[in-house]
Amino acid sequence: MAGCDRSVATAARPALVDECRRRLTFRERPATQSLVLALLLWYGVEIGTLYLGWTVAQWQWVFTTEAFPTLSPGLVFAIVSHNPADVAHLFGNVTFLWLFAGESEQHMGGLELVGFFVATALVSVTVSSAVTGDSTLGASGGALAFVGFYGAHRLFAHRDALALDTRDYGPVDVGALRAYWQGASVLFPIGFGLFELMRCAGVVPAGRTDVTGHLVGLVVGVGYAVGREWSS
Repeated sequence: MAGCDRSVATAARPALVDECRRRLTFRERPATQSLVLALLLWYGVEIGTLYLGWTVAQWQWVFTTEAFPTLSPGLVFAIVSHNPADVAHLFGNVTFLWLFAGESEQHMGGLELVGFFVATALVSVTVSSAVTGDSTLGASGGALAFVGFYGAHRLFAHRDALALDTRDYGPVDVGALRAYWQGASVLFPIGFGLFELMRCAGVVPAGRTDVTGHLVGLVVGVGYAVGREWSS
């Protein structure tokens, strides 16, 4: 009996490993891989300039928008730039892209995915500058647009396939892992959006420019998912 249990565990383990590899690697996700690598390369350049004597203020002047409504050519660079001293925020953007753009790519074409990122990041940066009157930069809006899109797409286009009941699975079974991820993909955009609204209301201290960009990205992502479902 013990030998039988060991064989079942051995058979289940590769399935779990394969599921993790499918979720966390770039297999069949070339557009996401290109975006993540391009962003990491650019962030490396930004961080490197600090060691060459540049300052954050110089990055703000060269690669961001000027005082709204006058927009500089730096708007193009603003969507992939950030305060290079805020390393945690930089890699937070990369993580959101890695996870949620990767999942979204299973429901988008490669060109659509890249175009979606560029468009939503530009909208986020532009609206944030217009609303706050301050210059802004960052890929956060584009990255969070994938969070909003994927959660809404799962909910509206694949709600019949949502399997959130884990009672028939062990805590680390493949079926349970899928249920956890499906639940998180739907609930996380809602929770994150509520958190950003609290920051916007001043309940949690935050910069107004960052919060506006984040909320715009989430809303545009959800809107795109709803529009795709309605048009189909």
